[in-house]
Amino acid sequence: MLRNSLPALRVALGIEKPEDGIEFCEEYNDEVCTDLVSAAKGKSAVVERLREKVIDAFNDSLMRRVAT
Repeated sequence: MLRNSLPALRVALGIEKPEDGIEFCEEYNDEVCTDLVSAAKGKSAVVERLREKVIDAFNDSLMRRVAT
């Protein structure tokens, strides 16, 4: 989960520029990662919800790792 969604999370949080996130994804030839970054940089209501889901999924994965 982390490798292909972390760039999108960083873009959604404003930590990273979308171009940098897409470049990271392209290094791994990861189309899902690129799509997530592209969605995270958008402004529509649907994209806002997707952005929140990416952040929530990341938080959930962290909580699972901490719990083990």
